Amino acid sequence: MLTKIRRIGNSQGILLSKAMLDQVDIEEYVNVEIKGNAIMIFPASTNPRDGWVEQFRLATGNAPADEDEDLMGNVPNSFDDSEWTW
Repeated sequence: MLTKIRRIGNSQGILLSKAMLDQVDIEEYVNVEIKGNAIMIFPASTNPRDGWVEQFRLATGNAPADEDEDLMGNVPNSFDDSEWTW
């Protein structure tokens, strides 16, 4: 199938038909690889962020922090000391 490269914002891309994606069972995520001078697109079996929590725990030896937790603790800096006003 011949298709034209299109400008998408500051990038470039191609459009693939729904029928084509259905034929190779691609729904939302894909893995993209370069092999030689070809771009290979494969269906991804999982969400790309699956396993991040476990990898964080293994890397740090801790459970991941709550998103709202202050990871810096009470570390003062020059902005806090001289520029911040309430």
